[in-house]
Amino acid sequence: MISFSITQIVDYLKSEDPAVHDFLLEKADHCRRENRGRAVYFRGLIEYSNICSQNCFYCGLRRDNRLIRRYHLERNEIINLAMQACNDGYHSICLQSGQVSSNQEIDFVADVVAAIKKLSSSKGQALGITLSLGELSYEQYRQLWDAGAHRYLLRIETSNPVLFQKIHPPEQRFNRRLECLQTLREIGYQVGTGVMIGLPDQSYEDLARDLQFFQEKDIDMLGMGPYIPHPDTPLASEKAGIIQDVFVTTIRMLALARILMPDINMVASTALQSIHPDGLGMGLKAGANIVMPILTPEQNRRDYMLYANKKHSAFESLQQDIKAAGYEPTLWQWGDSPHYFKRRRHSYEH
Repeated sequence: MISFSITQIVDYLKSEDPAVHDFLLEKADHCRRENRGRAVYFRGLIEYSNICSQNCFYCGLRRDNRLIRRYHLERNEIINLAMQACNDGYHSICLQSGQVSSNQEIDFVADVVAAIKKLSSSKGQALGITLSLGELSYEQYRQLWDAGAHRYLLRIETSNPVLFQKIHPPEQRFNRRLECLQTLREIGYQVGTGVMIGLPDQSYEDLARDLQFFQEKDIDMLGMGPYIPHPDTPLASEKAGIIQDVFVTTIRMLALARILMPDINMVASTALQSIHPDGLGMGLKAGANIVMPILTPEQNRRDYMLYANKKHSAFESLQQDIKAAGYEPTLWQWGDSPHYFKRRRHSYEH
């Protein structure tokens, strides 16, 4: 396994030498092509609810934001969106919402997941289902797994416990997030996490430790993106952090992650595409191999703003952009993380 010291990573992230930047992208692209090929897999993103019980200081969906219209899609609306995605060639979707951990809500999601698996199976191949619903109990994670979900994205946001508490209220605990990631792993999920880049008070050393955290936790999927302030959040009034160029730093973080973890799945985030006209292409060249087109109904999209100026790209234009960057849009496949299967096989052998 490749490893870098904290000092080496910081030097890579801070370097002003264009040759260093080019080297990282070339190395990352080589690792990606060698381990994941040229394929770019799709996860149709259905943001089915913006109702949230949490109060994260950076998020537009936070509980105390009274300036957005709350919504929750009906059961059949979600199922119909999923089946339309299936018909369009997506073989994986992601169901995402604000965190609501009531048993009633989890029963609802489990029922939706089971229905989607059953209906899509009748068409020849069941849709792969990723969930991103926040921190839940073991029993709830297990219920959703039993219903048919097999991937889960729970971002750590930062691996620095002190910084974590600065961007969350006291009742949200860093250790609780770690416990949830471990629970997901024990149940059998493909586990994804990630961080924001450019947070107030975030250092280059924090980012270097984030990469080491991903390696230590042996993650299967990674979603990293630039921090984009939302005007209706407490963190928006904080002065900018010390990260000089958030876009370039994000690209280098992706490249380093691909070099360090060559066989995981990595997302070219919507946030990356929102702050740079070639965010998608650069993200792919830095090693990302997953894109998540937004399938949320048009009338609800503006109410699911985790951050400001969120970009929405049409399915067809995304495919064209992927081809233009030198990669292959890949439909009708789950595109699961090879690292997950290696990890599971290793655990069985030991």
